[in-house]
Amino acid sequence: MGLSAASAVMPPWHQYSGFLEPQAHAALLEWTLANRHRFKQSGVTEGVDLSRRISEKLCDLGPLHGVVEKRVRDKLPDIFSRTGGRPFEVEHVELEIAAHGDGAFFARHTDMPTGPGRKPLGGDDTGLQDRLVSAVYYYHREPKGFSGGALRLYGFDARDDSADYVEIEPEQNSLVVFPSWVSHEVTKVSCPSGDFKDCRFAVNAWLCKVLK
Repeated sequence: MGLSAASAVMPPWHQYSGFLEPQAHAALLEWTLANRHRFKQSGVTEGVDLSRRISEKLCDLGPLHGVVEKRVRDKLPDIFSRTGGRPFEVEHVELEIAAHGDGAFFARHTDMPTGPGRKPLGGDDTGLQDRLVSAVYYYHREPKGFSGGALRLYGFDARDDSADYVEIEPEQNSLVVFPSWVSHEVTKVSCPSGDFKDCRFAVNAWLCKVLK
């Protein structure tokens, strides 16, 4: 972790180490590798754009979905405190697995879409879900087969060319939380083997409030 500008006003964030029990951590990695054939190219709001995002994703954690969601929900009071927001009823936890291989990255963006980018809950007219808190859980095979892939969070009022940011390393079995409106990116990953097993894996989680 490194802050490029000590005087910058940085957004609230926190990294929890040892987030999942060892058995759950191992099971999640096993599930991910077993379902490699189901991963699809990640996109952005407008669709796939390889100039802005290169990664693969799977919106299914199988039997680990409930395990990860419960662990996140158990920490909600502390997560709200760490991210500086007012506590709210989390009506939906959106989860996806992201795999970053050699050359993968995600350019600067926020997780709080507006307009047509906002998602209806359940794909129907039950309401629109707003992402208010973002969480990223990191896991990978040992020995680690990649480098890079830091989460870069930008400071308040940072320009597009700003050097005011903090970089958080994708630490094994850790969870990083931050407000969904924070501008951030995933730096480029180097994975020399090119093997899926050596990717930088992460579960992206969004704590959502539904507007009826």
